[in-house]
Amino acid sequence: MADHSHTALIVVDSQVGALEKGYWGTNRSNPSYEENVSKLLAAFRAAPDAHIIHIIHESTNPASPLHPNKPSMMIHPPHKAFRSEISFSKSANSAFVEPALGTWLQDRQIWKIYFAGLSVDLCLGNTIRAASDLGVADHVEEDGILVKGDIVLIDDATAAWAKHGGKYDADTVHGVHVESLKGEFTRTASTDQVLEEISKGLNNRCSEISSTDTDRSRNIGLGGF
Repeated sequence: MADHSHTALIVVDSQVGALEKGYWGTNRSNPSYEENVSKLLAAFRAAPDAHIIHIIHESTNPASPLHPNKPSMMIHPPHKAFRSEISFSKSANSAFVEPALGTWLQDRQIWKIYFAGLSVDLCLGNTIRAASDLGVADHVEEDGILVKGDIVLIDDATAAWAKHGGKYDADTVHGVHVESLKGEFTRTASTDQVLEEISKGLNNRCSEISSTDTDRSRNIGLGGF
């Protein structure tokens, strides 16, 4: 059976308000986003010892659907964290502005990080850039050699909105930002490719986990910035 103890899925800002059409725009890329994230969560929950981390944006703008006083800041219900999964809150674009997330990953020797969530041109993209620049998945082998961590953007488990009244359509925004991240900061993979990667050596372990486990998850704030 494969060892997934050094592997994590980080889902960034997959919140009700982040999917709110009226606030962010009228045209969103990737209609398969919600389904793909659900598939990924199921697969990682079935993978022995794999870690799942949820990032929750708490906007400082009272008008934002992600403001803490708005019910729409809650995680999109199908992506709700299980009790065994940890959540980090943030108020900036990158989840690594404060050191709590990076420290948590390094303390647990997380060397492979898969990223999904919203949106690829804003918080998700900035979080991936920071993960790469900070080397949060880098590690030293027993022979003393520094090994670069494996950071993976799941390119069909994210989305973007059209910009400037539709001058730049959503698919273009999505594609340009994926290509800007690819190679320099991350490798990219589709949901199906990741499902294949994570399923290796699972011995057909059942992926159905009781929904009662979604009642509570641990939450660590990243500071008031």
